[in-house]
Amino acid sequence: MTGNEFRALISMKMKTLGNPVLAGEGTMTDNLFGEWLTMKKRILRTAALAAAALALGGCGGGGGGGSTTAPEPLGEEELAALRADPRVAQLDGILGRADALLFSSLRSRWSLRGGGATLSGALAEPMDCDGGDCTGRDGTGISVGDLTGPADAGIGLTGAELGSRGGFDTMATRGGFDVTESIPGVTVTAGPSIASYGFWGEYGFAALEIGSGPLSGTVDGTAFRGDFSQARAYAAGGVSGSNPAGQGNATWSGIAEASPTGTYGRLTGTATVTVPDLSMPRVSVAIDVPGHEIGEPGWTDMPLENGSFAAGTAGTDRLSGNFHGSGHEEVWGVFDTADWLGVFGARRQP
Repeated sequence: MTGNEFRALISMKMKTLGNPVLAGEGTMTDNLFGEWLTMKKRILRTAALAAAALALGGCGGGGGGGSTTAPEPLGEEELAALRADPRVAQLDGILGRADALLFSSLRSRWSLRGGGATLSGALAEPMDCDGGDCTGRDGTGISVGDLTGPADAGIGLTGAELGSRGGFDTMATRGGFDVTESIPGVTVTAGPSIASYGFWGEYGFAALEIGSGPLSGTVDGTAFRGDFSQARAYAAGGVSGSNPAGQGNATWSGIAEASPTGTYGRLTGTATVTVPDLSMPRVSVAIDVPGHEIGEPGWTDMPLENGSFAAGTAGTDRLSGNFHGSGHEEVWGVFDTADWLGVFGARRQP
């Protein structure tokens, strides 16, 4: 099969699904990758939940590892010790009480080779969040309950390091899984390895998830191979449901996790949230990652409604957040711009 025949075959399959296909020679549109990799919602949803499953240590020791050379999953004794740590127990309680969830877009890059052709592209899948539920444009749904439900997706935890930074507990986790999905004439197997960088306080949790791995499969009997990488960020917790009030000003200081969309690497920084006048609450958020410019003009003087705030468009200049705790003790949120995605958490200063 020639490269052009391979492209034509893919085009026919995707037209059957009702999606536009080729944006140009050698390039697939976002919708094509969305259909291939999620196989109608499942593969990427599994990847999105992996960070929470790993952070809670809820997966068993026998899960898949993303590749044949991946480290062995942690054993039951190691997992039991992780779950018994009071910091992990506190995280479990935070997510168990959470009634709000914020997700960045899912960012992915991918490359496929088959039939003499190489096809590559990128995906930015926005998530629309309302309370404890977030939904993608293809209908994929993720809820707060998913983050604390059974982790039975075959995810293997291969490493976990608890620590602290800026007054917050932190956990860096690594793991992977293998999954195969099919639609008529198309089968895809993905084996991502995932790194999750999470942190939490008393009322909220946030995590940056980075993944990459191989893709393989067939299209009407023609084999293809390739790889993909992705990044996603989310924050969850129990919201205040009201605006901070009083006289004077208030400041919340904390930390941030950020990933540049060009490399899907991991960078760390700080977050500062300010309300200059509590009698007329409007909020400004500053994300500082040394050596990098992340902030957007719209992140200053944002209106507050029931303890929530948001500005901008996902994938362009978006930032959203919530105040948490009955006394507005913490602020948690996500940012999602053309060049960056990430999360922040901050604690109210005396």
